[in-house]
Amino acid sequence: MPILSGDIKLLASKVMDDVPNGGGGPTGTVIPDGASNAIFGDVTERQRAGGGVSIRQLHLAVQTGDTDAYMDPSIIVSQPPNDANVSITLAKCAMFAKRTEIANAIENYLIQGPEWGGYLLENHVAGQRSIQLFQRPGTPTPPIGRTLVLISDEGEPAEKSQFVRITRVEVERRTFTYTNSGGSGYTDYPADVVVCDLTDALRYPFAGSPPDRAYTRGSTKTVVRDTTVADAASFYGVQPLTAVANVGDSVLKVASVYTQLVPSARTEVVSLDQRPAAQRSITLATSPRLVTVGAAPHTQRIKIGQENRGFSYTAMLRPLPEPGTLVISYMALGNWYTVVDDGAGGFTGQGVGQVIYTTGSLAITLPALPDVGSAVIIQWGDRLAFTNRSSQGAAVRAPEYGWAIDAASEAASPNTRVVPGSLTITYTSAGLVRTVTDNGAGVLSGAAEGRIDYYSRAVMLRPAFMPDPGVQFQVDCQLEALVTEIIPSGTAAPDSAGFVALTLAQQPAAGTLVIQWATARQVSNTSGGQQTAASTSKSSYAASDTVAAVDRPSWYQPGTGVLAPGDQGGINWPRSDV
Repeated sequence: MPILSGDIKLLASKVMDDVPNGGGGPTGTVIPDGASNAIFGDVTERQRAGGGVSIRQLHLAVQTGDTDAYMDPSIIVSQPPNDANVSITLAKCAMFAKRTEIANAIENYLIQGPEWGGYLLENHVAGQRSIQLFQRPGTPTPPIGRTLVLISDEGEPAEKSQFVRITRVEVERRTFTYTNSGGSGYTDYPADVVVCDLTDALRYPFAGSPPDRAYTRGSTKTVVRDTTVADAASFYGVQPLTAVANVGDSVLKVASVYTQLVPSARTEVVSLDQRPAAQRSITLATSPRLVTVGAAPHTQRIKIGQENRGFSYTAMLRPLPEPGTLVISYMALGNWYTVVDDGAGGFTGQGVGQVIYTTGSLAITLPALPDVGSAVIIQWGDRLAFTNRSSQGAAVRAPEYGWAIDAASEAASPNTRVVPGSLTITYTSAGLVRTVTDNGAGVLSGAAEGRIDYYSRAVMLRPAFMPDPGVQFQVDCQLEALVTEIIPSGTAAPDSAGFVALTLAQQPAAGTLVIQWATARQVSNTSGGQQTAASTSKSSYAASDTVAAVDRPSWYQPGTGVLAPGDQGGINWPRSDV
């Protein structure tokens, strides 16, 4: 008889629970169709926020009275969960696989590689979020983002392993000492101690090896191995279509080909152009408007180690901090806490203490011990970047602004001018709208002083009120293009009364007409005019006039010594014979 849809069943595995021995082979229990929570339990609020993985092993069965072959069986997820934080994925596994084996298969997108060029330094306990590696100087350190695998009791029945991802690396060159053979002395040798911060805490204790001059781990100690990407597993999910699919199409468009395998509440947010303490500002005035300036940022850190871990810390801040700009941040139990100064020398937030602004002395007491490997970060600002002139009043020159009104949109000649008396400028100061107008003669008045040249459209403005930050001047005016018309001589002759009638090609605007002309006139003795010319003349000398003797250079040759009218030989200079 044929196989009917009601003959196809899903059977539960032996253990339907999230325990290490979950799964374990099929049972005769049929999972009811359409029943709520028949496979998974309810998702708690904690799981939605922090993440959780539930693994169930299901078995496909055909329950009929004959042995007909079930051709091309397949399993699909027909509808995704309504909650975006919840996803479901299908994967193949062995018939009698347990939850631990299934989880390892899911996580094995990375497989164990060769042993790392360093070993775990001394013992590490469960819950640590960092590991220390002992390496030969010059050996490459693990890059940030690298995943290593720690294996305890490798190859033994009690083997435990954990993949760890590195988020921060810090290398310190240290000097170690070993005793010479026979106890004849000591010899120093260098080694790199690499501290690696992890995304997840250690789930198990891992036994490390002591420092060794041969840089060799103990044979029974934890093995640190590199990892290699292995895309061998196949996972199946469900995604909605983003475009209509027709019968016969070989390509489908879906929202994404990715889904969640391992939950994580960790998110990464990129911040650009951020500076320490850049968010701190200093308030200079609150009336008539709010005036704030940014504080020049400075930072200082106190690195937390086992030797200085405590509740109280002191520091000397240079340059001196400006009141209201001090921020202290620290990490305790993986969480960041912040303390800020109140502008009077005290603190508010997760800490108590005081700061003396005149000396830069700082004392802070924290309510919890900061984490080893973290840092107490101190941020503050100073006022070196500005000068407060609010008390100088009229001694401070008011700001001036200059610009030219754009007339490109007029599609006219470059002689476009502003119509006198049409200019209005508005701006905002202290939240109020200020207005400036021109008087028709180029003078600006109202909430500012200044001038405007109507023909060049140049504006110079000196506001009487400080404009608000980011304000823009709103300029309203009328523009007109100057038209020049040349009337040739002879086309307009004066009438008997001396008047000339001109006919313009277009009607001029009122108050804008300017006429220029040049005239030429001929005069005579009878025309009623008087024509004069400048002339020069020289009076003649009398015969009795003499010239007094004076010393002359040797090359001057005197004449007769008497200058008479028409006398051309009175002086011969220069002499022609020298």
